[in-house]
Amino acid sequence: MRRPSSPSSLPPAAAALLLLTGVFFVNFLARMVLGPLLLPISQGLGISLAGAAQSFVALSLGYATAVFGAGYLSSRIGHHRTICLCLVLLGGSLLALARTTSLEGLLFWVLIMGIGAGLYIPSGIASITAIVPPSGWSRAFAVHEMAPNLAFVLAPFVVQAASRFNNTALAFAWLGWASLVLALVYVWRGPRITQKGVAPHLETLQPLFCNPSLWAVTLLFIFTVGLEVGVYGTIPAYLVQDRGLSEATANTFLGASRLVSLFVLPWMGWVSDRLGLVRTLALCLGGLGLTTCVAGWGPLAVSLIVLTLQPLFAVCFFPVGFAVLALVTPRGSSDLSVSITVTCTSLLGSGVLPALLAALGERWGFAWAFTAMGGGSLLASIWAMRHLQQQGIGERL
Repeated sequence: MRRPSSPSSLPPAAAALLLLTGVFFVNFLARMVLGPLLLPISQGLGISLAGAAQSFVALSLGYATAVFGAGYLSSRIGHHRTICLCLVLLGGSLLALARTTSLEGLLFWVLIMGIGAGLYIPSGIASITAIVPPSGWSRAFAVHEMAPNLAFVLAPFVVQAASRFNNTALAFAWLGWASLVLALVYVWRGPRITQKGVAPHLETLQPLFCNPSLWAVTLLFIFTVGLEVGVYGTIPAYLVQDRGLSEATANTFLGASRLVSLFVLPWMGWVSDRLGLVRTLALCLGGLGLTTCVAGWGPLAVSLIVLTLQPLFAVCFFPVGFAVLALVTPRGSSDLSVSITVTCTSLLGSGVLPALLAALGERWGFAWAFTAMGGGSLLASIWAMRHLQQQGIGERL
């Protein structure tokens, strides 16, 4: 007689989980190719690097708006339809980006891409928690979180593959068609959960807005994401313009440098258990700021080593950062606190800071730009950590 599967087993939901992971992968990859494409876009449109970097701001503005307002949409049409709409908006905007010939068109369609991409996370997370029993959540999210890490690795190679056809805009077209195909698959096979989204309301948001510890942790997220996305997006321009490497070599290094993170991240639970959250947080923030400060100086070999180490500290910050975020907010409001933090991080960390880094790199050279951004991150980290300790948060960590 066949034994029934355990209620905590993952296999019954495996197909749906893999489909959601695929959606997240295409979603994240579409946003990550913008960095390796920054230099070709500026050359193709005949604009400055700083002008092309405005696309970071447009992307983050659309993404932040959609993340914060996704609850209003999913509370009306449900999570299944919201994810389908996400894929359609993403695919359509990517196909339009592949054909745009002006800065205005670039910024408009990147904004729409950000809106489409931002609709996914709230509904994707809700779908996973609905189809997987609580005892399997950790394994499910471990699978789901492979998507952004793989996207960081593969984005430069997608751009490089498109460049072999002498048309880097093909990277947008490929991802656009992939998104539309996934939309059809999700309409057919996507999990149809009955739970709907929850719209944020003023009475629940006001106590969080008045919590200074929440803003201290949010500041840490903003600078961490800003240095991660900003340096990732400007490495090709830095290696080509300041170091004289070819675009192919620069993109190959960019993808290869992210492979190390895939092997280090699973060990972060062990590290934080041994060092504690406070020391682990200080290690990640200090390492990220220092490696960014020195990334552009010294011989090329040293710079490449530092640029390989720099993303390790950023990636390792997030498990600890979310644990600290849960400690500084009241129980029952963790979803809204994450929404506020992600919204601010998307707008400032993924948008303003990368655009500022590109502008400083074009004006001062990337060595000085990296130093300025790394120094700003260290100062912000020192202030935020001191504030958390003064509020007694450190004793709870």
